[in-house]
Amino acid sequence: MNPSIDWHALEKNICDTLKEWELKIGYSKEPVELYYPAESLISLLALPKEQEDKLEEALIFFSQKAREHLGEVRITRNRGRYCIRIPEIGCRYVRDHITASPFLIKFLEVIHQPCSSLASVEQVFLQFSNQVMKHKEAEAYVFFFQDAGIDEYVYYVEEDEFGLQYHRFTRADYQNLYGKLP
Repeated sequence: MNPSIDWHALEKNICDTLKEWELKIGYSKEPVELYYPAESLISLLALPKEQEDKLEEALIFFSQKAREHLGEVRITRNRGRYCIRIPEIGCRYVRDHITASPFLIKFLEVIHQPCSSLASVEQVFLQFSNQVMKHKEAEAYVFFFQDAGIDEYVYYVEEDEFGLQYHRFTRADYQNLYGKLP
């Protein structure tokens, strides 16, 4: 496999997701399974168009490279999605070595407060930058920072009678699902 494959982006996405889960539900010593569609993995690995058929090979390369931090990652394909199983040693690595972003901590705090609203979410974004993109979708708002260095994800936030709910996407995944970023 071409060693120019950007396996770091997939490792970072996995670590970011595990840290997000740790903040939401706490640390668990159990292995974790993350599911990705092929398109997400192709994007995260920055596979060139002419090498998209080499995804399986790229994932083997990734698992070898990520072993140092995440341990023996197991990757299987199931119904068109890929399951990346992170062993307990990888979860412990994230707990011990990955620092949660101040934005994510504050965002989750607001999301889980019973009286929070979409306006509260917008205020959290504005605490970290005045260059926040906000776009109304059908029943939700989409928020993200123009400067991906603050936080690189797109947040799809819904408000209903039960409170706030959100989905977090990479920019590429959001574009694949919903079209162009607002």
